[in-house]
Amino acid sequence: MVGSVDESGSLFSGREILAIGWVALTTVVALNVIVRWTNGGLIDKIQGATPTYWPISIFTFRLDRLRPAWAIGATVAAIAVFVLAGVYCRRRKSEIAPVVAAGLLLLGLSNLVHGFDHGFVAPLATRQGYYQLAPGISDPLAFVRTYEANQLSYVVHARTHPPGAVLTFTLLDRLFGSRALISAAIALVSLPASSFLLYRLVGTYYEREVAWYVTVLFVLLPAVQIYFLASLDAIIATLMLGTVYFFTRESRLALVGAFACLVVVSFQMFLFVLLLPVLAAVAVRRHEKRVPFAAIVLGLVGWYLFVDVALGYDYLDSFVLASNQQNPGGFLLTAKPAWYVYTRLEDVAELALFFTPFLCLLALRGARALRRDVLGGGWLPGNAREREPLVIASAAVGSFAALLVAGVYHTGETARGAMYLYPFLLLPVAAALRRIAPDERERWLLAAAVFGQSLLMQLVGGYLW
Repeated sequence: MVGSVDESGSLFSGREILAIGWVALTTVVALNVIVRWTNGGLIDKIQGATPTYWPISIFTFRLDRLRPAWAIGATVAAIAVFVLAGVYCRRRKSEIAPVVAAGLLLLGLSNLVHGFDHGFVAPLATRQGYYQLAPGISDPLAFVRTYEANQLSYVVHARTHPPGAVLTFTLLDRLFGSRALISAAIALVSLPASSFLLYRLVGTYYEREVAWYVTVLFVLLPAVQIYFLASLDAIIATLMLGTVYFFTRESRLALVGAFACLVVVSFQMFLFVLLLPVLAAVAVRRHEKRVPFAAIVLGLVGWYLFVDVALGYDYLDSFVLASNQQNPGGFLLTAKPAWYVYTRLEDVAELALFFTPFLCLLALRGARALRRDVLGGGWLPGNAREREPLVIASAAVGSFAALLVAGVYHTGETARGAMYLYPFLLLPVAAALRRIAPDERERWLLAAAVFGQSLLMQLVGGYLW
């Protein structure tokens, strides 16, 4: 190996974790003080509506409304589960089932700190959510057929998405008939599926132990612990990860799986297009994937031509309606240049906050190592497997950056709405972990820091949409 800080350094010491956490906390507090100080001034002129908190605009401070019985009970139980899971997993490394089980328990407990209704019922009771339309749909085909005609009259979230977003909740409502059960069902499907897919994807390029630990970090992320319960974006993130995972496999059946995931996710949100550059990058890297990529794209076009002919739903026209509703003044940079810059910074900051400062630093460390070793003639051979995770992560981040430049996402939307990006951000984290080879103590210190931030964020406030 080429000697460098990446190979010779450690993960994070206890002091470093405390220092990083303190700097991140004071930075967020300072920025919120600035936002409050400029209330009615600069920020008001920029966006026309002053944010209460930064960088999480959709946030309610609830620390003063904690119900002690729920808060103390759920917090103590969550800490106990984390400790017991850590002890158990140390004896059974590389087994993914205990990680998924612990992740589900922690997800449920962390969402109970403000009570059962707030955690399991309220997320689907918001006025602008898809669920408001779902129970009233008796004929799904008729709903699709008339979607464009009624699109702008629907609740905010439905206006900016294809009809599949609402129909998913219609299906869940018919299956379970209860908001609490629907919330639980989303978690019970999304978290195990996404964890397994991430474990297998990372395990394609790295040792099983690295893939296992990356999956541990994934289930503990604030974005996962806060939004994987009740949120459609948890399903979307799972489908997008599934598309990439199946596309990187060699079998024809896996190609069918990639196409199926892509079709379903494209019916949930228009921003599925972020996946196309990722798949294209893999196809450029692997010549044998070029024909499958072309087949997937042509198949997707053919599918929506069929939907247009059979049901009269024009996907592109629906996208234009959604785009015009989201940006009625046209391109955000020219319509509201100051607001454009402000929200770009806010969206990146929110994405980073829900990824934790610890993993942000580790991802940067891994990205630097990948760039050096894969592109700069380092210790990896030219045909190393690590070239592909670099390609996937770079294409995903580049596509997301292009969406931000185009004015997609306004305020307080990325940790939930762009949740699909987190699995790809964990690929450079895996690269860093492979080089560092942290010991048991370092790994569980980092895991505790990540989950500690998740639990703290749950205690402090609510993030309901």
